[in-house]
Amino acid sequence: MNNSLQFLDKKIELSNDKIHVFLLNLEEFNYKEFLFCLSEEESERATRLKVEEKKKQFVVTRAVLRKLLSKSLSKVEEEIVFLYGQHKKPYIENKLNNKSVEFNISHSGEYALIAITLDRKVGVDIEKINNDVDYQSLSKRFFSEKENKELDKTDKEKKLDAFYRAWVRKESFIKAIGKGIVFGLDNFSVSLGDNKKNKVNIVSKDIDSEQWYCYDLMEVINYKTALTSCNESAEIIFYQ
Repeated sequence: MNNSLQFLDKKIELSNDKIHVFLLNLEEFNYKEFLFCLSEEESERATRLKVEEKKKQFVVTRAVLRKLLSKSLSKVEEEIVFLYGQHKKPYIENKLNNKSVEFNISHSGEYALIAITLDRKVGVDIEKINNDVDYQSLSKRFFSEKENKELDKTDKEKKLDAFYRAWVRKESFIKAIGKGIVFGLDNFSVSLGDNKKNKVNIVSKDIDSEQWYCYDLMEVINYKTALTSCNESAEIIFYQ
């Protein structure tokens, strides 16, 4: 096994004051070797994916997530069954010390992120930077008024970077709260600045009163990454 994948053989000790984040370089995986880890429903879903890159992303992230959860919970892999919330966010009914096991995944291009914690909602996002993206149209459509004003004030040569920084932070937030894009991307604001931790400014009252925080994660060339959690004091532990 590649040295960077040795965490697959270790049991991750879960607690609500630690968030474990795994960066997967999908080029290091032969996804066909992981097909046996999938459930029947997941195998059928993988078969329907005709784009090879999308198939690899789905198979590897789902299989690795199941392996990590099974070791953390001291369960066989077949006992880890993924269910889906109202907005399609996956979850498991298995608990650890009567506490919910929370996780989230994201993939883009050659990389994927997996975050796992205990009793704390969490969301992650990774995006490969497209230098030709029409970020101005996208920001006008999806960003809040506050975010658009901040982007307008950003130096031209830094606008693309700021756009993607905001995008992954916003995506990680809506994934953390489990409501998805239907919550409304303009119902909250994140900072576009190059600061490692940011509060989320929520406009909508259709959410718990908890304070949410966005964190920048590891540096990956030509990618942006972010994590959102309602636990300000959580320690983020990285594996890559």
